[in-house]
Amino acid sequence: MKKNIIIFFCCISLLFGLVVLGGKYRTIHQSFQNNENIFVKQTVFAVAKNLTIKSGTTALGLIENTHLVVKKGEKQNAFITGIDGRLADTGKREFWAFYVNGKQAQVGAGSYVIKNNDTIEWKIETY
Repeated sequence: MKKNIIIFFCCISLLFGLVVLGGKYRTIHQSFQNNENIFVKQTVFAVAKNLTIKSGTTALGLIENTHLVVKKGEKQNAFITGIDGRLADTGKREFWAFYVNGKQAQVGAGSYVIKNNDTIEWKIETY
């Protein structure tokens, strides 16, 4: 009986999370569509999304508006430590790196303003 109750609450929690997150992504996607200025392709975990976003959006703004992000710092000083539940493991010397058009970015995600037709990729790297 106790096991069934635990399974029931886990299923309800999972369903609630899917509904909440699904709604967040739809709302964000619609807001991007209403500001058709820049076309960008973003890849996280080898899942690509083609998006139309507002001019002036940074790589940090894009990832924050399309994924669940854990970070340290704000704006130009922000450092991404987790995306969609995948945290960089400092014990394994991991970090989240972002790439612009196939090359590792030379500035932080909060400083890089996305340009038309950019491809932004986020990858776990080690140091």
